[in-house]
Amino acid sequence: MPASAALLADAPVLTRPAPSSRLRRYPVPPAAPPLVGEPGAVASVLTHLSPDQGVLELDLPRRRAARASADLPEVGGWTRDYLVVLLEVLSGHRPPQQLLRWSAADVYTDVQRRAVLSARLRGTAPGPRPRVLRVLPCPVGEGAVEVGAVVRSGDRVRALALRVERRHDRWRVTALEVG
Repeated sequence: MPASAALLADAPVLTRPAPSSRLRRYPVPPAAPPLVGEPGAVASVLTHLSPDQGVLELDLPRRRAARASADLPEVGGWTRDYLVVLLEVLSGHRPPQQLLRWSAADVYTDVQRRAVLSARLRGTAPGPRPRVLRVLPCPVGEGAVEVGAVVRSGDRVRALALRVERRHDRWRVTALEVG
């Protein structure tokens, strides 16, 4: 008899338990979160921060050589992209966390507050997709630009004003006024 057969002969034999005559049914919890408007749905847009909680600015040491300002994106195009995301946050199409990297702490807190207020006013359905009609940048100093913008959301036309500053080799919004 080979050695492996001897080991198998001494091994305990595992048998399956006899199936019980009664099957038990357990309720399965829902796998997906409730939809907006359903009982148990979270009404807040904020997922990881409460409206009272401040946002700390993350200041990491530089790991690469400073880029020349020519390497930065053109401020008018960058601001247009920022405004599109901002308007989609305020109309309920995006979460406010997508603006955290490009906004100063006080601007981000204001955007969170506005997103919650507009969600309350809007109800469950997101609003119409907004459009940026015009962006008017005006340089005010080394690494700082003030931008006026005209946007359309549904049948409303609004003006926005931003201050964009170069910080750590990227543009960052440090002031925001929505009219």
